[in-house]
Amino acid sequence: MFETADTVLSMIGIYAAVGFFLAVLYNLFRFPRLAFPKRRILAAVLDFLFAVIAGFVLFVFSAAYGSGYFRLYYVAAAALGFSVNMVTLGFAVPPAAKLFGRVCRFASSQLMKPIRYICQKATKIFMENRKILSNSAEKVKKYLKKNNKVVYNNTGHKVGEVYPEGGENRNAVKAKVRKII
Repeated sequence: MFETADTVLSMIGIYAAVGFFLAVLYNLFRFPRLAFPKRRILAAVLDFLFAVIAGFVLFVFSAAYGSGYFRLYYVAAAALGFSVNMVTLGFAVPPAAKLFGRVCRFASSQLMKPIRYICQKATKIFMENRKILSNSAEKVKKYLKKNNKVVYNNTGHKVGEVYPEGGENRNAVKAKVRKII
């Protein structure tokens, strides 16, 4: 239950080191967020992943070195180690991440230029082919004559002869029903 000063100081040292290395992990997770700031879902996923990992690491160290107890000064020592890392090594992460993001965006834009050019040319070719095909399809169509004296389907209809028992006007088709056994 009661810890000696030596035990408390050793636990503070252990948790300060754990906090320092958690800050290294945080900087690794912070790097892509700073390099690509418009990726909000990536930032949320990385933050959640870091919180889970940090909680798990603090739990494991409290179980292994703290005899299963979790004291408030463990968190304070881890926060101290985290702060030391952020003040010393953490200052180099944002400029490096922003530079890396700019380099990646420049490289991707340079790689996309030939692809955009090819897409534009292919679109132009396909649009020209579409015009040619639509013009040729229009020429192939056969339209009905536009003469008032011409009546289509005037002859050749045999509805009254084939179906003598039609509807009221004698031109309806009577349906045949078949039973399937």
